[in-house]
Amino acid sequence: MLRICVFIFLVNGIGLSFEEPIEPSNLSHGYALSHSHMLPLLSLREKATENLQNYAMVLTKQLSNIKLAINKLENLLNRQHSSNPYDTFKLARLLHFDWPNWLHYLKRKHGIEEIANLQDLRHKMPTKIDYKEALYAIHRLQSTYRLDPAEMSIGLLRGKKYRFKKLSALEYLVLGSVYYLDEKFQRAEQWFQLALENYYKDQNSKKFDIFGCSNDFILKLLMKAAQSSGRYKAALGYAEKALILDQSHSFWQQQIPRLKNLSSIPEVLKPEHPNRYLFKPACLMEYPAKKHLRCHLLHSSPFLLLAPIKVEELNHDPPIKMYHNLINNEEILLLKTLSNPHLKRSMFYTSADKIIEDFSNLRTCKTMRLKDNVDHTLMNNLNERIMDATGLSVKESEELQITNYGIAGHLFEHEDASESTDSTFWTSGNRIITALYYMSDVEQGGETVFPYLDLRVRTQKGSLLVWYNLLLNGTIDWRVTHVSCPIIMGDKWIATKWLREKPQMFIRPCPLKMKPPPEYSAKMVEDKFFKENSKQHFV
Repeated sequence: MLRICVFIFLVNGIGLSFEEPIEPSNLSHGYALSHSHMLPLLSLREKATENLQNYAMVLTKQLSNIKLAINKLENLLNRQHSSNPYDTFKLARLLHFDWPNWLHYLKRKHGIEEIANLQDLRHKMPTKIDYKEALYAIHRLQSTYRLDPAEMSIGLLRGKKYRFKKLSALEYLVLGSVYYLDEKFQRAEQWFQLALENYYKDQNSKKFDIFGCSNDFILKLLMKAAQSSGRYKAALGYAEKALILDQSHSFWQQQIPRLKNLSSIPEVLKPEHPNRYLFKPACLMEYPAKKHLRCHLLHSSPFLLLAPIKVEELNHDPPIKMYHNLINNEEILLLKTLSNPHLKRSMFYTSADKIIEDFSNLRTCKTMRLKDNVDHTLMNNLNERIMDATGLSVKESEELQITNYGIAGHLFEHEDASESTDSTFWTSGNRIITALYYMSDVEQGGETVFPYLDLRVRTQKGSLLVWYNLLLNGTIDWRVTHVSCPIIMGDKWIATKWLREKPQMFIRPCPLKMKPPPEYSAKMVEDKFFKENSKQHFV
């Protein structure tokens, strides 16, 4: 009987964290990494559905022909034995001539063309990596925002109700299995309970038996999850319920005495491991409104005297500002059109100065670089606006990076500047300025959060977000460590320009003294955070 591999891990008790890097492979389309690149899945679904319908028609025709043969035999069987020579002749002819032909007909392979068409679609279908990235995205969404599984099952996400196609018992099982493998057993049990409820509600629940997901199997997972979290009485309840369904099942007969003994011990729930990364508690938190900030018009150049820029101060020290209405809808549409066919899985520099694809599951988006000469007028205008806003030169700056995020798309905590600038990539110096154009609004989630500054910046289409990455002495300002929070609902597009240090003729004064970054913020939800992959310099 077929079973999904993750269920085999569950039954065998093999532990696997959802935060483990996904094995790199060329067999990945990255469907879950870009909202824009999910559209081909709709076409694939239509083609697959049409093929299956055609296959069903072939089998239906075959079945109707077989029923015709059955009717002929039944007609002969229903007749009383007689000495009528015609009846004897019919029976002899049917069994001698027709029956071998029917046997040949049954052996014939039906629906070969339809199967071949489905086979041709396989190379476009989501791969194991695509499936994992989509699965982990839903897990990331729930674990980041502490969403309740029961509310998620009806489309209620952080107080907002969304229309969506209801998940099946199989999908609830898969989502619960991720928590089980990450040793968050109580949350796994919640998903498994939903799986059992929907198994009984589904009029065609027997279809899940094809994949080995019967009610007996779900109860096994519930028992294992409850037992692993230290809830032995609940585990006993699941075992007793399963035994009622199947009195002859030796597995449950063995489990019940053992669980009864464990139930006599006082229950001590096993604590869950804290999150390894800062982005989850940082995105969950609510930050107080900043005081003593202001909005004003920028008139710092002759052109801006005629067309001033609206500036919103978001933070004083270090300065973080939002410049409004700097890119219009026509320009945004052109940027998306130019970049969409070339979006690829994000890349990063290793410590050996090699560029490789990012399968870390810590940055779930697709990116590409637009050269300044792609559309000369557009790129010139975007660069001019950045220079007007910052007062700095875009000479030797990096090419504009277009980014589109996918399902629960996010980017974990990081600084844009690099600790080491020895490689050729940093010939023009470190990243002194990050200038980020927002090309879309996001309905929920997707904010840029600076956890050490208690600052959450919501996406504002058409605006430019700017901050400094370096102190006056040229060292990295850890206070601008930032994250891109997982998207709950919406499509996030950004265009980022990094200005380099050397073209600004940067003069460094005496080194400034700063306190080192704290291990964790007292306001964070979790007890402890660990920053990993700090040597990865994202490009």
